[in-house]
Amino acid sequence: MIQEGQHAPSGGVGRPMSVGWISRSSGRATFAALAAALALAGCVTASDPQQATAPKPADEAPPSAYIKMLRQNGINVAVPTRGKFILVNIPSYELIAVENGEPVIRSKVVLGQPATRTPELNSSAFAVRFNPAWTPTPSMIRNEAAVPIPPGPNNPLGRLMFEMDNDQFIFLHDTNQRGLFSRTRRAFSHGCIRVEQVRSLAAWALGVTAGEIDKMIARGSTYSVPLPEQIPVFLVYYTRFPDEQGQIASHPDVYANWQAEERAYLARAAARRWTPPPAPAVQPAAVPPKPPETGPAPSGEQTPAAPAAASEPPKPEAPTPQAPKPESSNPEPAKPTVEAPPAAAPAAGTAPAASKAGSD
Repeated sequence: MIQEGQHAPSGGVGRPMSVGWISRSSGRATFAALAAALALAGCVTASDPQQATAPKPADEAPPSAYIKMLRQNGINVAVPTRGKFILVNIPSYELIAVENGEPVIRSKVVLGQPATRTPELNSSAFAVRFNPAWTPTPSMIRNEAAVPIPPGPNNPLGRLMFEMDNDQFIFLHDTNQRGLFSRTRRAFSHGCIRVEQVRSLAAWALGVTAGEIDKMIARGSTYSVPLPEQIPVFLVYYTRFPDEQGQIASHPDVYANWQAEERAYLARAAARRWTPPPAPAVQPAAVPPKPPETGPAPSGEQTPAAPAAASEPPKPEAPTPQAPKPESSNPEPAKPTVEAPPAAAPAAGTAPAASKAGSD
């Protein structure tokens, strides 16, 4: 049983590429041997096996006007120019089936809710499964109390689904809630793509009529029909996308929160790659020096001089006034004055002699 969001087994019924194990060189050798044997038997004319088996490249044809228009408008998807492919643009809720470069089906789609978004991916469809059963995932059983639903009109997968190669459990399928296609914003699924014109898409992919698709559904049993060839499927995200007339139309950013998260992540990554230069060092404020302590410094040590303030230029020293020269501590002693001894009284009748100071 396959649910919306549940991957089909890799060895699913009718997967056309599961037998592609024979290499091209060995295939050519086998063909050459078989052609030679048939030529000897007279059945066919021997021919160059390389010319008979070499397939034409899928992108041999020049791009069509539609593919050129996509590229000119910035839709950078490597779509093939030949064969079939399916293009789903998420913001426009639209599926386009293209064959040999020309759109053949345009259908509305319902896509994933913001909590269960439809991813951008490149995949391929390889089979159509009719009357599928739906089995919920463990998280849906736990969070939504979902239960398995057998094939029938109440099945969320509808009457058919496209089996696709991807590891995210994303599929194209029918739905039992067709009224949602009338909404403008159609983000209601668990991530898969519900296709409004799914029966026309299945008929185109299988190369049958719509009546044959109805007969396959009417069988009632669950079975898969392989596609004649795998069909590439591209899920893209473009808010500006060409409409049916080729005019560029703007569409809402369905997963705006996701886009904002991505932009924030890129901004954080860019910030991590750029390292800002270090901020200049801030000079501390000048602190006035402390006054020197009184008292003699210890012997053998010198008192360091206080540093000058960094913020002010040194002031010129004021001239020191010259103090008067102190008197000598050992003054010369004053010479004593020698007084002459008193002269003797002259003798009577004798004249007095003249006095002489400082004489020895």
